[in-house]
Amino acid sequence: MVALAGRANPIEWLESRYQHRSTPAFARRWWPLLPLGAGWAVAVIALTLQDVRASTREYAILLIWIVHALAASRAIVAGANAVSREHVSQTWDTLVLTGVSVRRILMGKWLAVLRQIAPWMLVLGAVRLALLPVFMLAFVNRFAWRTAYGSSGYMSYGYSGTSYLDWVAWAAFVAVAATVLLTLLEMMACSALGLAASAVLRRGWPAMAAAFIVRFLPVILFAGFTRYEVGAAPSWRVLRFPPLSLADGGSASLYQLVLPETNWTFGTHSNALPGLLMVAVMLSAMLLV
Repeated sequence: MVALAGRANPIEWLESRYQHRSTPAFARRWWPLLPLGAGWAVAVIALTLQDVRASTREYAILLIWIVHALAASRAIVAGANAVSREHVSQTWDTLVLTGVSVRRILMGKWLAVLRQIAPWMLVLGAVRLALLPVFMLAFVNRFAWRTAYGSSGYMSYGYSGTSYLDWVAWAAFVAVAATVLLTLLEMMACSALGLAASAVLRRGWPAMAAAFIVRFLPVILFAGFTRYEVGAAPSWRVLRFPPLSLADGGSASLYQLVLPETNWTFGTHSNALPGLLMVAVMLSAMLLV
């Protein structure tokens, strides 16, 4: 099987072997702590559902942002090292002289990088999926409490009248599908950015810096734009601002899609779709260009 894999794409096979060997022993030994830690954090956030006043939504969004940033950074670093290493060690020309086309070399290295970062991609996707029902239950808790006892919170923004609660099946399905798609696009785009930067700059650290700037510049710009437009508004209003999705990779839009339909959230599900479309187009453009 190894021989067949090598003949199918020898570059992918060699790069995969190198990345596996170059992984520090302590990283392989302590790797299980990452999914365990993420699972523990998800469980702790889920336990806050017992307190209707807890900031469950904010904790969940913060966890997604942290895991998202770590996974994207790991993908960029892995991609940047794949090509710059050949230039630094002066083995790129030898690699090209083997008769393998440059396109096939880059594709093989990219596939090997994707294999290397697959665990990070799985952790990011699992955290996002696991927190979707937490978002929904947190909203249901708050809705039931405020409907029963009244509050100046949502009601002060005009969300009054007869209360109802409906599950939006199509929005929940889109949320799950979009979670998987955006996670794949994120990791593929980040690893490709690192690979492209290292192919152009031929040095690891400058390539990493360039790839980080390209990927995280929209995060800074659109986070600042959201702050400028929304100001010191409640968190639910900030999360429903469509351009924020370009800053947080679509997590805010995914949160909106799993909310039940009530007199508080009427129109929220359709309003979340432009944000998802924008972030999908942005990541696809990074991947393709």
